[in-house]
Amino acid sequence: MKKIIFLLISATILFTNCGGSGNTAPSERPKTPEELKMELLAHEQQEPLTYLSVEASMQADEVKTRNAGLFHDAEYSPDGNTIHGTIKNSATLAKYKDIVLTITFYSQTETAVESLEKVIYEFYAPNTATPFELKVYPPETMAKFGIEIKGATAVY
Repeated sequence: MKKIIFLLISATILFTNCGGSGNTAPSERPKTPEELKMELLAHEQQEPLTYLSVEASMQADEVKTRNAGLFHDAEYSPDGNTIHGTIKNSATLAKYKDIVLTITFYSQTETAVESLEKVIYEFYAPNTATPFELKVYPPETMAKFGIEIKGATAVY
């Protein structure tokens, strides 16, 4: 009986010592600030839609068709709309270009009536907000519109 207890205690000590040193992963060296910076840049370049956002409003445009005269006022006719907006790049390091916007026009019942894509050929530096303008001709049934960023190209 003493032999069995001695063997169990010996085996426990042996496995504890062997298991502790054999299963330990080699310690990794800490990453340098430059490595961390490059890792963050690579992540931001792979995920542009995470760091880009857009806000916009639409204004109706008119063109003068007749000047004011002695007996009548000037006359104007509709000439599409202009979308005024801002694209924000919240990335810390990544620079983007060629933003693809999807503009969707909705009816009064919030049904998508028409959709179009426009590309803004500009550079967007990190942590900036850049204004833009787009001329559009929405369908007559449009009551409101939506705008979102569909894609962008990272500058390497």
